[in-house]
Amino acid sequence: MDLVPLPGQGQPESETVHLFIPALAVGAIIGKQGQHIKQLSRFAGASIKISADEVNVVDPNQITPPDGMDAKQRMVIIAGPPEAQFKAQGRIFGKLKEENFFGPKEEVKLEAHIKVPSFAAGRVIGKGGKTVNELQNLTSAEVVVPRDQTPDENDQVIVKITGHFYASQLAQRKIQDILSQVRRQQQSKPPPHGERPPLPRPSRK
Repeated sequence: MDLVPLPGQGQPESETVHLFIPALAVGAIIGKQGQHIKQLSRFAGASIKISADEVNVVDPNQITPPDGMDAKQRMVIIAGPPEAQFKAQGRIFGKLKEENFFGPKEEVKLEAHIKVPSFAAGRVIGKGGKTVNELQNLTSAEVVVPRDQTPDENDQVIVKITGHFYASQLAQRKIQDILSQVRRQQQSKPPPHGERPPLPRPSRK
């Protein structure tokens, strides 16, 4: 029986990551009658869904797909707290290697997308690209915030992370840390001018 945590117990916040896998690998991830994906979801404690449509992850700025990646991809939508993300993504990377979707001497490198509030994208990039360059040097993952993105209906934009499992995980955690800092700063900001609470009137003697 699964224990459902009570609200207010300081549970880690749920995150959503879109992980792109070779379209040919979908059957291996889902398993016979969906058994593998159900077991994976239970093991990780995450919601895992696979989009119905194939997508082409090669963007106009990229002449060829990342090493070992087929251009035809399917999106795996993983929702859960950081530990669940680690477990679910780790198993997916491992399954692709185990099922020989990548060569014996080839590292499994996948593209992951996370959405960030549009006002926080600049913090991920940093002045003159400083933060994103540091992220790439530190994690060995490729981190890209595509320019000229139109924010979605939730005013969010995409950050693309490409790399092997540990590089991708480290980059995801670092970006989530930046977002947490931005949220804390937003919460501690004084209200905008004109919305300050009225000052107490001086008492008459």
